[in-house]
Amino acid sequence: WSCARCGRRRAAPATSASAIELGLDEASFEVAGLGRVEMPLTGLYNVYNALAAIGVCRALGLEDAAIVAGIARVGAAFGRQEVVALDGRKLRLLLAKNPAGANQVLLLLRTIAAKGESRLNVALLLNDRFADGQDVSWIWDVDHELIAGAVERCWTGGDRAEDLAVRIKYAGWPAPAAVTHEPVRLLDAIVAETHPGDEVFVVPTYTAMLDLRAELARRGAVAGAME
Repeated sequence: WSCARCGRRRAAPATSASAIELGLDEASFEVAGLGRVEMPLTGLYNVYNALAAIGVCRALGLEDAAIVAGIARVGAAFGRQEVVALDGRKLRLLLAKNPAGANQVLLLLRTIAAKGESRLNVALLLNDRFADGQDVSWIWDVDHELIAGAVERCWTGGDRAEDLAVRIKYAGWPAPAAVTHEPVRLLDAIVAETHPGDEVFVVPTYTAMLDLRAELARRGAVAGAME
């Protein structure tokens, strides 16, 4: 920002990223004074998070080497880029609780699709419980069109699976292979429509993620629903 009247303007940031590279499981970027920083998480939103952490660490006077080493050891949080093996498939859980978060996930998927040789398998899950927000009209503020041409197979699940099916129809996605409220049926459909070795990106709201993870725990794919 800047003010034409008084000449004041935003100070130049002390910590910023450049030369950002996003992979499927990692991200790297340049930070002036630190050099190349690598972390085992991906997505531009996680680069923002890392920059916030780096800025705080610098303000507290931590050594540069300790900061870089700490970022390199960060791990996926519960349901946020968590990777779950299921019958030879690799499910990547990407929590999306609102339009801003969902759009960041879709931007990441677009980047991944642009680098890959195959199109995407995507499962979208939507609940309308208190913890999710009971008005689901926000899905129309999500730019599902960003990856319409990159989606090979898709599924919709959760209490409002039908709403998602309508939304992605208008976005130009292929017809979902399953539209179901039940996690058990959703996972069965994913396994039936994919092959061992396939990657499946699962984008749930909060309670839908809990429901899905409970079923994954029942199948022995994760240690527990609230691990």
